[in-house]
Amino acid sequence: MMGIPMNGPTKWGAVSVEGAKWRQDFCCCAFGSVNVICVCAWALFLLMPGIFFVFAGPGLLRDHGQTLLLVMVALFCLTSLCFCLVSCTDPGVAGRSLREDGSCEHPGGTYSYSQDSNRYVKDFDHFCDFVGNDIGGKNMPCFVSFLLSIASLAVVLCFGCILYVIDMEIGPPPSWYLDASPWRVTAAVIVFILVLFALSKLAKSEACEGVLPLIMMMPGAKVGVVLLALVVGVVVFAPFVVDMFSDVSLASNPVPVFLVLPLFAFTVLFCGMAMHWVWLLCEGVTQKMFLKAKGWRRKKEPVSTQHLV
Repeated sequence: MMGIPMNGPTKWGAVSVEGAKWRQDFCCCAFGSVNVICVCAWALFLLMPGIFFVFAGPGLLRDHGQTLLLVMVALFCLTSLCFCLVSCTDPGVAGRSLREDGSCEHPGGTYSYSQDSNRYVKDFDHFCDFVGNDIGGKNMPCFVSFLLSIASLAVVLCFGCILYVIDMEIGPPPSWYLDASPWRVTAAVIVFILVLFALSKLAKSEACEGVLPLIMMMPGAKVGVVLLALVVGVVVFAPFVVDMFSDVSLASNPVPVFLVLPLFAFTVLFCGMAMHWVWLLCEGVTQKMFLKAKGWRRKKEPVSTQHLV
């Protein structure tokens, strides 16, 4: 997520990093890259709303009409468009400029080298694994629009799931009834403890050690963790103390109950990220500068670079 900034104004005539990629090496809409995180992000982005529309959509349509669902579909389409734009468009990659000896000239002091993509990007902010592209001066508006739209989508979908559950519990007439017998409550408590233990182990795993500290820097992260723990409790307890499996159909099913947890997690994450980058833009600070001020360092093998004047 970091680039190599230049120390002071770059003198024209400096040689660029050997083997760097340039704007001429890419198609007009193929500046992004495909990696595991990006593929998983797209899979989750398509899967979660898809499950929501299939299992929660019919009940919401029956009880609240089509307006709410149309708003959700519109937000999903807007977010998809922003996702595609920020993943594929030019972040501000420098064009190739050859010297007399055949080497490539450094593009100038407004460009920074991105280790992740091996190219120079104007007004470089960071490399985003989630979208598989550098974030620079040209695609920053698309990136912020994507964060705002996906945060709004997560909020609306999470609200839709909660509204669906309330409709099932309250009615009229109610479709689900409380059945809080002692053995059910005891089983729910045991499962809740096991889930919290598993989540704590996951947070300390190698897969999360580089990502979790970044997430905890976002605004409201600690409050979000507390709220997320409460939602975990509700999602774990609900199947044990509510007879939600007695009469299952597309218009009345327990899937939205379990969907609340990941949607709420995405709501906390993307709302925090959206507020974070809006604040950075208002303050005129890049993500690279913010992380440096916080003392964060990435754990990655350094890329060999030589700047010859």
